[in-house]
Amino acid sequence: MTGPRRTDPTRVRNQNAVQSPDRRVWLLASGLLALIAIVLFAFSIPIVAAWAWIGIAFQVAIFAALLVNGLGGRRSAYQGYIFAVLFCVQAAVALLVIVVIAIAAWRPAG
Repeated sequence: MTGPRRTDPTRVRNQNAVQSPDRRVWLLASGLLALIAIVLFAFSIPIVAAWAWIGIAFQVAIFAALLVNGLGGRRSAYQGYIFAVLFCVQAAVALLVIVVIAIAAWRPAG
């Protein structure tokens, strides 16, 4: 026996930012995260050039995907989910690349 569906306000899928996304807010947050990550990666190019360029490329690609979703995507319930997933992936990639760069920077040369 199933009753009426309860909405739990603590679930991500029930948040207003996902249910009725404001694309300007998502794009601003993503752009700010991409800018900070790209600046950090640019300063680390002399340390580990390959990982820094990989990080920059991923940040640009994910931000471009967010732009396509925000500017070209249809306004639907799924648009908010796509924003949330892409933003989480963007943050996770930035964190992963910066950790790899930090490990490479502290590793003894030899």
